[in-house]
Amino acid sequence: MRESAEFRALWELQEVGLRPATVKHFVHPEVGPLELECQTLLDPEQSHLLLVYTAVPGSESYEKLQLLSVIGHAIA
Repeated sequence: MRESAEFRALWELQEVGLRPATVKHFVHPEVGPLELECQTLLDPEQSHLLLVYTAVPGSESYEKLQLLSVIGHAIA
């Protein structure tokens, strides 16, 4: 805190460590509602951010993603 005015200002906001919810909800036109876990991967050297969405194995959303993988290949 002694070395960075920016850090002190952010610390005062008490937002340190807050994270957005990791579960995201989507509605797909073919399979309906999906509940997916979201992971954020960061490459600080290139300022790239990658969002990875996965479903809990065995869940309804997981089964819907499996179906979408088949539907996507059938359309292509």
